[in-house]
Parts: sequence; structure tokens; C-alpha cells
Amino acid sequence: MVEYGKARLDFTLQPVSAKALPVYRGEVLRIRQTLGEQCVDLNSFNLDDYKEYMDVSICRAFLGFKPKKHDIIFSNPPRFRPMIGVLEMSPSCSSDILAKSCHGTLFESAHGFVTHTSCQDTIAEAIAEYELSPDDVHHSFNLWMNSEWDSAGQYKVVRNSAEPGDFVDLLACFDQLMVPTICGAGDTSMTSNFSFKPIQVEVFEPSNRTLKLVDDIVKRSGRFVNQRTVDQMRVKQIKADRALRAVPGFEPKFVNYPIIVEDIAVYLTPAELKAVETLVAQGFGRDAADVVRKGFMLWHNARRPRNLSWARFSPE
Repeated sequence: MVEYGKARLDFTLQPVSAKALPVYRGEVLRIRQTLGEQCVDLNSFNLDDYKEYMDVSICRAFLGFKPKKHDIIFSNPPRFRPMIGVLEMSPSCSSDILAKSCHGTLFESAHGFVTHTSCQDTIAEAIAEYELSPDDVHHSFNLWMNSEWDSAGQYKVVRNSAEPGDFVDLLACFDQLMVPTICGAGDTSMTSNFSFKPIQVEVFEPSNRTLKLVDDIVKRSGRFVNQRTVDQMRVKQIKADRALRAVPGFEPKFVNYPIIVEDIAVYLTPAELKAVETLVAQGFGRDAADVVRKGFMLWHNARRPRNLSWARFSPE
């Protein structure tokens, strides 16, 4: 286990509440089960620019729906920076980045509860301390949320298996505002086994080892040209008003626009041409050219290197 600095925060988060916590580069946020069986939602924002935040939706493509120990959670594109490293995760912690945080309308429409706690409202109230609004709540990293889905895409939550003392350690790759939250759906679903329980929250100061680990993660992950910062964006300022109005005379500058298409001659043997015509007849493509193009790209994509080492790390 990686050695951390000394604990600078240690408190119990009561149901149904949340706390917005500055967690600085190299620090570790520990979330620990006290009684077990409690789901915890987590939001996180760049402490110096709240428009950069933890983006679990983009992580689904390369981490899957259940991030695990030594996975890296990234911020939203075009920033796409390593934001949180999962240093430790108890075996009982079935994480989830598929489900949207529960919200008030969900309980009103499903149960008839006009007033009911929800992750959306709880997170919004916690981040209000930093002048953020309910609109700033984003998709959560759901810890101890035991979710499943079938081949038809039907999603369900099954029994929470968290045990007392189980914990998750999250390494901050830059200064951020982390918001651990007691899930608001605990009393109506298996998310927290039909009850609400407190959790323990600790923050550990950086150590030489955690700072070195952040350097390693950033070096491995921060190597793409398209990881752009605010100074590289066409619109750099945050809108001060809510109404949307077109900028007079605005001309968009789309990447690679207009598209230039070139014809490439492809020579097929009689047997290959017959196979292509069969695929056209089966509906694989509109015509022979469409079938050849699709076939080549499927072949290429199946054989291209898929190195995701930049999305994971090893503290050893």
C-alpha cells in the first residue's frame, strides 16, 4: 500500500448529506463504510476552473461501467486530463459509472414522493457553499453501487454487499473540489439495502510517494495533442447570462471541413467480386464500393493496437 501523508481531515458524513471538500494535488480522499451497505455518489470539479469536472461518461468507453483499483478517472474533453486515480478499493466495492444520480422528479414520478432526498439535490446543496448551482451537478462516480444489466440493455441494482470498514482511496491528480454524498435512493431501493447509513471521510496530505505517483500518471496519460486547455479554445469566457443569442457574423470553423473525398481504385478477383455482390444482396452495404469500404474498416479496426495503459496505473 502506498504511504500517504498525515490525515488533515477525519469526520463522519451523516445521512442524507454531502460535503464539498478541497482535495489538493497528491492528497488522498478516503471514503470508509461505518455500518456497511451504503452507496456513495461522488462529484468532483477542478478547484481553479469548475468547467473542468470529472467525466465518467467518457470513461465508460475504455474503463467499462465499473472502474476498479488502479483505474484513472478523467476530466471532460477537450481537457481530458487524468483527474482521479483509484489507489485502493475494497473487494466489496462494486462501482458504477452508468447510472445517473437520483433526482427529485424520479421519486415523484415513481413513488409519488413530492419531498424526498436525492443525490442531485444533496450535491447541489453541498456545492452551493462554493457558489455552484444545481445545473453544475454532473454524472457521479457511484461507489458501492452493485448494478447489473442484460443483453437487452435493461438496468437494475442488486443487493449492496459493502461491509463495515471497507474503504476506497482516491488520489487527486490536481487541485479539485471533491463531493462525497450519501446516496438519496437508499430507502427505496437495493442501492443501500432500503436504509441510510453514515460514512467516514478522511483526507490525507501528500507524501513524496503520492506526488511521484501523480507525476507518473500525468506523464503516461497527458500525451495527446487534443488535450486542450482554455487558452486554446475559441470561446474562453464563461457566459454570465442564461439566455442564448447568436453572435452576429459568426462563422464556424469545423475541424477538417469541408471534407475532401477521393476515389481509390480497388481491384477484385472474380471470386472476391462475387463475394462482395453476395454481401450487397444480403444488405451489408448499398453497393460494391460501400461493402468494400465497410469491410476494410472493420478489418482495420479489429487489428489496430488498443493500448489502454494510459488509462490505468501501477503504484509499484
